[in-house]
Amino acid sequence: MHKVLVSGYYGFGNTGDEAILEAIAESLKKLNNSIQITALSADPEMTRKLHGISAVKRTSPLSILKEIIASDLVISGGGGLLQDVTSSRSIPYYLMIVYMAKKMGKKVMFYANGVGPVYRDINKRMIRLVGNTVDLISVRDEHSKKELENLGVKKPPLVVTADPAFVLEPIKDEEGFSILNQQKIVLDDSRIKVGISLRPWNLGRSREIIAGACDYVSKTFGADIIFLPMQFPKDFYESLEVMKLMKNRAHILEKPMSPRELLWLSGKMDLIFGMRLHALIFGAMMGVPLLGLIYDPKVEHFLDMVNQPSAGKPGELDIIKLCSLFEEALKHKEETRNLLLNVKEELKDKAFYNAVLAMELLEGHI
Repeated sequence: MHKVLVSGYYGFGNTGDEAILEAIAESLKKLNNSIQITALSADPEMTRKLHGISAVKRTSPLSILKEIIASDLVISGGGGLLQDVTSSRSIPYYLMIVYMAKKMGKKVMFYANGVGPVYRDINKRMIRLVGNTVDLISVRDEHSKKELENLGVKKPPLVVTADPAFVLEPIKDEEGFSILNQQKIVLDDSRIKVGISLRPWNLGRSREIIAGACDYVSKTFGADIIFLPMQFPKDFYESLEVMKLMKNRAHILEKPMSPRELLWLSGKMDLIFGMRLHALIFGAMMGVPLLGLIYDPKVEHFLDMVNQPSAGKPGELDIIKLCSLFEEALKHKEETRNLLLNVKEELKDKAFYNAVLAMELLEGHI
């Protein structure tokens, strides 16, 4: 029985990262149902319950060491682990696990990583030194490949794939509407629905502009505005700050939803305006027009990949431009839907290929 250890940003209640872990586990088990998967998690109990896999505390050196020793393959990823924008501790943490695994002679794969930006010289050196020791690297976009090459990572095979989440399927309507009913949210088929995904990121005056644009589409199109927090509680509180500035009524998810549940709800929207990368990925997967707010280059790279517009950076928002972008996206939603669904099939195949590569490495074919 093969044993795989997965290291990533898991157990923090971030729906995007939980979607990645769910997708990795599902894809690997589809190829080999007897495979045993363990994740390093901030909340092992939640991870076991949510994904049906083993999990240990990500801050317990003894547990990590034990799991590395027991594993046949160590996966680092997916997601944006190799960057120092959101945290200066991420790169040293994730690379230390990779370093330990290679020192013990284990096979290691960077799985669908998003790479960069990396600003600190010490982090650049660490990525170059440790990255060149791994057995296989897959990245979720061309930019990440270029970033690694620029950092001097050139020894391992490097394959451009797609975000693992693209393999996931949403829950069924019956289950979805039941969950919304518990949260007292009613979706009216006769009304346009706009999903808003925000995160804390020094929004400042941008909150007023976003609130104004939400009021505009609510009044002009009779749209329902639904805030979709991806990470509780911080996205929830950020959304509330914008809701307070709105003149019209809006809805908000008051409890977290699982990746498949939120994927389903995303598919009921007519437009998603999002900061969170996986809010935009979920929308693209369901053929929903997107409008991105770029707090991180990874958002811009994804929007470029699926040919969807950006409203710019949080500090650069303009109310007239934003309202115009909302209006334009809603006017062309049907043609955008067809475009996104076509792209989705290609990205789904690429996402699954991550698991194919992992299994080939595990079985000694790479």
